[in-house]
Amino acid sequence: MYLMVIMLYILAAVVCGLLGRHTSFGFLGHFILAIFITPVGDFLVQLVARPSKEIRRRIQDIDEN
Repeated sequence: MYLMVIMLYILAAVVCGLLGRHTSFGFLGHFILAIFITPVGDFLVQLVARPSKEIRRRIQDIDEN
């Protein structure tokens, strides 16, 4: 029972890492954050997280055209 809960928690942290891979924290940052403050807390951080430099550059290129 406890093993299943831990596995689901880690899976949720991996999903948070994957969702946050294009932010300034990246996959590893969001994965570790989800482990320490819960995946729900990390998801809230992702809502206000800044996009990565590459994504910001693409947005700027689109705006200039």
